Amino acid sequence: MKKILPRLIFSYIVTFAIYNIGGFEPTDILLGVVFLAVFVFSGGLSCIAKMQEYVHVPGVKKTARIVSFFWTILYVIYMGGRISRDLDNPFFSGIYTVLTVTGLYMVLYHLIRMILALTVKSEPMTMLCGDDKKEAGKSPDAGIVKESVKSVADGERSGFPWKIWLIYTGLIFVCMLPLFLLNFPGTMTVDSFDQLAQARGLAPYSDHHPWVHTLVIQAFYSVGYKITGNVYAGIATYTLMQMLIMAMSTAYAIAALSESGLGKKGRTLIFLSFIIYPYNLAYAITMWKDVLFAASVLVLTVTIYRVFVSNDLTGATGRVGVRDIILLVISGIFMCLLRHNGFYAYILTFAVILIYELITARKQTAVGNAQDEDADIQKKSDPYKGRIGLYVVAVIFTLAVSALVRGPVERACNVEAGDFAHNIPIPLQQIGRVVYDRCKLTDQERASIERINTLSFVWEEYTPGGADPMMQWVMYGDSDYLLAHKAEYISLWIRLGLKHPEEYIRAYIDQTKGYYTTMSPEQTEYYGILSNADGLEPQPIAGAGVRIKINEILSKLHEVLPVYGILYSMGACFMLLILGTGIIGLQGKRERLLTYIPVLTLTLTLLVATPLCADLRYAYPLMLAMPTLICITTRKGI
Repeated sequence: MKKILPRLIFSYIVTFAIYNIGGFEPTDILLGVVFLAVFVFSGGLSCIAKMQEYVHVPGVKKTARIVSFFWTILYVIYMGGRISRDLDNPFFSGIYTVLTVTGLYMVLYHLIRMILALTVKSEPMTMLCGDDKKEAGKSPDAGIVKESVKSVADGERSGFPWKIWLIYTGLIFVCMLPLFLLNFPGTMTVDSFDQLAQARGLAPYSDHHPWVHTLVIQAFYSVGYKITGNVYAGIATYTLMQMLIMAMSTAYAIAALSESGLGKKGRTLIFLSFIIYPYNLAYAITMWKDVLFAASVLVLTVTIYRVFVSNDLTGATGRVGVRDIILLVISGIFMCLLRHNGFYAYILTFAVILIYELITARKQTAVGNAQDEDADIQKKSDPYKGRIGLYVVAVIFTLAVSALVRGPVERACNVEAGDFAHNIPIPLQQIGRVVYDRCKLTDQERASIERINTLSFVWEEYTPGGADPMMQWVMYGDSDYLLAHKAEYISLWIRLGLKHPEEYIRAYIDQTKGYYTTMSPEQTEYYGILSNADGLEPQPIAGAGVRIKINEILSKLHEVLPVYGILYSMGACFMLLILGTGIIGLQGKRERLLTYIPVLTLTLTLLVATPLCADLRYAYPLMLAMPTLICITTRKGI
C-alpha cells in the first residue's frame, strides 16, 4: 500500500495535466484509461515486463479489438465535427478523419488490451472487491462472511447478514442527513410541485408522472401533515421515507453480495461510491419518481445476480429462497409502475433471461443424457428446472399486477392520461429537424405539418438535444388532430426520413448521444425548493448561512475533477459496461451478463423515447447500480 499510494497520486497529477492541456471534458472516459496506463507504467521496468507477459493471455487480443471498435465509434460520435476540425475541403477533412480515427483506435486497442490482460491474468480488482477467503478471518464480521463463503461453496443457502445490512443502512442514512438538514424539507422542482399538487388534492390525478408514485407521495405527505398541520412537515416525512429506502436498498446490495461471499473491500467500494458522488445524496432528498425507481432496479439487479448467477434461489438441496422470490416480485412491480419505460424494460429483461435459462436447461439435459442419464446429474438438474418454473410464475404475477394497476385501476380512479406528445419525442425531433434545416417540402407535407402548428414555431424554438419545444409544438397546436390521424403522421414521418436521412440521423444522435458517448451530463442534481407558484421556500434547519455555497460546490465537483467525473457521464458508464462485457467473456462467466440486462434495457428504452439527451436522472438506475456491477464483474468466486 505504501508503494501504491504515491503511484496513485503521481498518476492522477499526470492525468490532470493531460486533461487541462488537452481540453478534455472531466467526464471523458479516455482520462480513466490514461490514469490506469500511467499507474501501470509508473511501476517501473518490472511492471512493464509483467505487462508483456499478460498481454498474451488467450482471447485478450480479439476481445480488445471488439471493445476498441465500439469505443472508437462511440467516441467519434461524441467528438462530432471536431474530428475533422470542421474543414470545408472534403480532401483535408477526410485525411483528418481517417488519421484521427485510426490513431484513436490504436491507442484504445493497446490500452484496453492492457486493462483486459491485467484484469483476467492478475485479477487486480481483488484489491478493491476483496478476497473472500482471506478476509473471512480478518474483518469484524468475519464469522458471517466465513459461514457465507462456506455455504455458497457447499451449494447451500446461508443466513442473511442482517448485521451488515443494518450497519450500512445506518451509515448511509447518516451520510444523507447533513444535506437534508441544509435543504429541509427536501428538494423540489417543477415535476415535484406537479405531483405534490395532485397529492394534496389541488389538481386531478394525471398519469403524466406515474400515478403510483403520486400515491406514495400522498400517503407519506398526509401522515406528516395530519400530525403537525404543516406543509413542510408533510414534505419532510416523504423525504425521510425516501432517504430510508435508498439507504436500505444500497445496503441490501452490499449485504446480499456479502451473503454470496463479497469481501469487506468490495462492500467498502460500493459504500464509498455511493456517498462520494453528490448526486446520490442529492437525489435521495429530491421528490422525483426516478429515485425510488432506481432503488427498485438496483434491488432487482442484485436479486437477478443471486437467483440466476450465484444460484441462491435453489441450492443443491432444491430449497426455495422465499426472500428472493418476494424481492423479485416487489422490485419488479415497482420497476414497472414507477416509470412508464420501466414496464417495457422489465418485459425485455425477463424475455432475455427466460431465453437464456431455457437454452442452459436444454444444454444441461443434453449433458445428462450423454452420460447415460446418471442419477446424480439428473438430481442436480431438478432444482434448476424448478427455478425456471418459479421464475415464470413470479414474472407473470408481476406483469399482471402492473397491467391491472396501469389499466383498469387507473381508469376506475379517473386518472387522466398524459399528453401523447410525450410518447413520441424522437419522431417529433426528426420531423422538426427537417423543418429547422429548411429542407424542401412538398405542398402536401407542408400542409400536414402546419395542420398541427406553424413552421415558424419550429424555426424559432427547435432545440437539438431537447424535445420540449417540439412537444410544446404539438401541445400548443392541434394535438387532437394528431391523435385522430396517427396513420397519416406515421406515413409522413417515414416519407421525410427516406427523403432526408441525414437530418434524421443528426436529430437522433443529438437527442440520444448523452446515453452512449462520454459527454458531460447537461442536467444533474438540484438543491432545495426551486421557485414556485405555491410560495414554498427552503427551511434549512442547519447551515443556512453556508447552504448555497455548499450546494454550489457539490454541484460542480464533476466539472473540475477529471476521472472522478466519469461516473457522472451516463455514456461513459455505458462504455464501461462494454468493457465489462469483454472482461466477463474472458473470465468464462457469461451468466454474470444477466445482471447487466435491467440497465441495458432501460438504456434501450431511453434511446427510443428520451425527451432530453443527457439528463442524469433518466439514467440514474445505471449510475446507482454501477459500483455494484463493477464488483460483480471483477470479483472472484461465484
